[in-house]
Amino acid sequence: MSSYQSHIAMLLFKQQKRMLLLHKNNTQFLRSFFEKGTQLAPLPAFFKAKKVQFGNVSTMQIENLRPNKNPKRILVYIHGGGFVVGSPKSYKGYVASLCQLAQANFAYLPDYRLAPEARFPAAIDDVFTAWQAIVEKYQGYEIVLGGDSAGGNLALALCIRARDAGVELPERVYLLSPWLDLTLTLPSHKKQDHRDPFLGTYFLERDFARHYVQERDRKNPQISPLFADFSGLPPFYVQVGSKEVLLDDSREFACKAKLQGVDVQLDIWTGMWHAWTVVPFVPESKIALKKAGYWLGQRG
Repeated sequence: MSSYQSHIAMLLFKQQKRMLLLHKNNTQFLRSFFEKGTQLAPLPAFFKAKKVQFGNVSTMQIENLRPNKNPKRILVYIHGGGFVVGSPKSYKGYVASLCQLAQANFAYLPDYRLAPEARFPAAIDDVFTAWQAIVEKYQGYEIVLGGDSAGGNLALALCIRARDAGVELPERVYLLSPWLDLTLTLPSHKKQDHRDPFLGTYFLERDFARHYVQERDRKNPQISPLFADFSGLPPFYVQVGSKEVLLDDSREFACKAKLQGVDVQLDIWTGMWHAWTVVPFVPESKIALKKAGYWLGQRG
């Protein structure tokens, strides 16, 4: 049974979802709204954050001031936000907690360019540029990767591009509620549209997808990684809520990737919504975050 905190959160999200649908084509409003909502998790004690550069990409570095037993583990995290909103600043508390649980001493969040000012392929280009510089700097380190929603899309697209380019791949990849099919034609994109208190298909198309891709082919694997070949990719742990509109993105990826020989653990959380683990006051969020952190922190 879902916690009472999760029921309260869902009621709040339903109200916010209705309100956001009234704000048509207002990217700045969405950005302000998202930033306030995702800064609920403060930076934990004994962590500090600062801006650094990798390649030509501004990146937030989060350092654990109480080093873990494994000093050679690095977390790279790609923030969500539909390719239009979100920032490393808004995710720093959440990622610091994940970094601590994964027993990594540093986490890096690339500040990739956002649409509509910078459309595809700007975001994946920035993420790949930062990744190349990070793996070059940290040769011999164990580098793990994570991403939620659109950040999950970019994390998977990054793995595909790195594999094809002969660039070092992450040891393990954590995806939270990844948005992997921008055609928005999977069954859950319709069936779950009214069940997900946080997101809806119309909202995804109107405020995010069209700004990011314009008239490009949405079946391009760098836009919709669900259409890619997954052979040769590292292990994945995928968390997704049973109520969310993007449920089938995770299901289809897990099924297809397993058939191509990839180790994928799909974890469907009953009663949960899109990217619920970023909401710190919900018990299910804390439990899911611990599972993700421990999985990322496992040895080899």
